[in-house]
Amino acid sequence: MKVAMITSWWPRWCGIATYSLGLCEALRDAGASVTVVCHVDGRSSYGFEARPVIAQHDARWPELLDRVVRDLKPEVVHVQHEFGLYGTVSPEGEYDFTPAHALGLLPPIFRWVVGGLAVVVTYHSVFSRLTWEEAAYYRLFMDLATANIVHEPYQKEALPANLKRQLDNVFACRHGAGTWKPSREEVEEVRHRLGVWGRPVAGLMGWWEPNKDFERVIRLWPAVLERVPSAVLVVAGDARPHSPTGPGCKEALLRAIAQSPARDSIKVVMGRFERLEYLRIMSCFDFLILPYSHASQSGNQAHAYQVGIPCVVTPVEGLAASVEASRAGLIASSDDEMVEAIARLLRDEELRKCLGDRARRFVEQEIAWPLVADRHLQIYQWARRRAASARSGYVQHRVHV
Repeated sequence: MKVAMITSWWPRWCGIATYSLGLCEALRDAGASVTVVCHVDGRSSYGFEARPVIAQHDARWPELLDRVVRDLKPEVVHVQHEFGLYGTVSPEGEYDFTPAHALGLLPPIFRWVVGGLAVVVTYHSVFSRLTWEEAAYYRLFMDLATANIVHEPYQKEALPANLKRQLDNVFACRHGAGTWKPSREEVEEVRHRLGVWGRPVAGLMGWWEPNKDFERVIRLWPAVLERVPSAVLVVAGDARPHSPTGPGCKEALLRAIAQSPARDSIKVVMGRFERLEYLRIMSCFDFLILPYSHASQSGNQAHAYQVGIPCVVTPVEGLAASVEASRAGLIASSDDEMVEAIARLLRDEELRKCLGDRARRFVEQEIAWPLVADRHLQIYQWARRRAASARSGYVQHRVHV
């Protein structure tokens, strides 16, 4: 099957690019032919041909995107959707994440659909309760697309109430994860390098954004140390390039760490990590903390499961849904619950092992990339049949005189 994958792409430091790489590799392994159509900073890499065409500072990009996709003659067009990826960009290079500024995809998708192409859209930010603006946007795009994908079943179940209508073209397909994990020797090497060998390690990892609320864990960390004095907290990541909120969040987080009375037990690993280094660093954690204030799901959570470590999460959207589905973590609502959950996992090696084993089983049985790719191929076939039958019952041509 020939697929045009519209997405952000490497070397862009973006979670959607990371997700798309895993999906594209799995689709290729399953026999699909994938060409990446991406933003102008994308490059052919990892064995995939890339067509860099989306220039968000240029109003002509939707027309250029349409032309490139049509030239490829794909059987399926698959769009990886996030508001900031297809919206306007300020002169300073900052992205606008509001739905009102993300309509650039509408003209090309309309042309592809009426031209008979199967168009599949994966939405990476769908919440159980939508704003009016989000609901209006999703109604427009989900009605138009041949098939729509959300990551979690709860997102699909919540859509009818939010959109005020039933849709028969929405599928749930969880965020995928790889099966590779670093060796024990690699993990020990990283622990020695970071100076945390022989100590229980809690970890925070990912792009530093306000919704991640990493500062909350910094604030609570002294209370954790009272319970587990030997513990260490590793904070890994950096501000997302061109994020309107990332630099301020980074400044506040580093200031909170520097001012913490427990700063000697906090290790900062600042950087934008390549895929294997990212997994090696995460593997040196005994567990990952996701203290997010809001999120629809998290790629970091899927990667933690991949390397076999559990998660402590807040009871928000996809984080809690993933823990409930995998039984590979603890959910903490209040500050007291967060401190107790972190301390409990730091103290209890058997519990960590039990939850970590569940995490690996969840990957192998539910979200391994080969399973996710098979699910996508089924959706692609459904979308092709739907696109092929869409014109039946309509007048095919209008003669104008």
